[in-house]
Amino acid sequence: MFEFFYALPSQNRAASYRHFQIVPATGAIGADVSGVDLRTLGEEGFAELRQALLAHKVLFIRGQSLAIEDLEAVTLRFGEFGREPYVQGLPDHPHVVRVVKEADEKTPVVFGGAWHSDWSFQERPPAFTLLYGHDIPPFGGDTLYANMALAYEWLSPKLRAQLESLDAIHSPERAYGAEAKHNDLMENMAVRYGNADGETRSHPLVTRHPETGKKILFVNPAYTCGIKGMRPAEAQPLLDYLYGIATQPAFTCRMRWSQGTLAIWDNRSTWHYPVSDYHGMRREMYRTTVVGEVPVR
Repeated sequence: MFEFFYALPSQNRAASYRHFQIVPATGAIGADVSGVDLRTLGEEGFAELRQALLAHKVLFIRGQSLAIEDLEAVTLRFGEFGREPYVQGLPDHPHVVRVVKEADEKTPVVFGGAWHSDWSFQERPPAFTLLYGHDIPPFGGDTLYANMALAYEWLSPKLRAQLESLDAIHSPERAYGAEAKHNDLMENMAVRYGNADGETRSHPLVTRHPETGKKILFVNPAYTCGIKGMRPAEAQPLLDYLYGIATQPAFTCRMRWSQGTLAIWDNRSTWHYPVSDYHGMRREMYRTTVVGEVPVR
């Protein structure tokens, strides 16, 4: 059955800020930020940046020149570092993950190459993720983002009410369990594997954002493996339906990277998807996360 999906510009409208300029990326999610140097931005400026991040859910801050120490300092402006359970940080900077694909790698596989929110299986999943473009190919490697608050709001009131009583099960098993070997194809990433049992837990399927109060679909194709109290044959069609809603183009944006761009996204209310279309070209990024809260209804 055909359904026409849409977002309204009012759902991602830009406000006026004193310390930088904002241009929305789409009617649904995302904004480009210009006119700011994060290395010298003061307390009031970072307070505005957080406000803009909560409003637009992902910010693309162009024209930065960040050393590893600068990225760490910017991250700590948003909260404490998150825990990186399955990827190794840099030797002298354990909270900074180098995300690299060399030009001579044998396969086009990229790190995190599926729709997901970061580490949703953790007791306290990341509130924010920061990703800095250090060495960027001339084209390709875009990142897609989806607005999970809009996806929830699109659903019928009847379905929303049913979902709000459910708990989704999250696990890293498919990506990082003992039998998950697809990450071995990424020749230059320090990926760790292990027993995923200790990282498997349930969260409300619909969560309430701790800062905005908005309700959000808190499931994702990479880490959600079921719904508590439901058989797999019952749960998966429902999850697949929700995934189809979330990835409608009207609820997404697509970011083109450039060297010196820092992307910051609200991991509590978004998904992201790194596009694999630059095989044979080098790409080097640096990533940090900010620890979040225990998800609640």
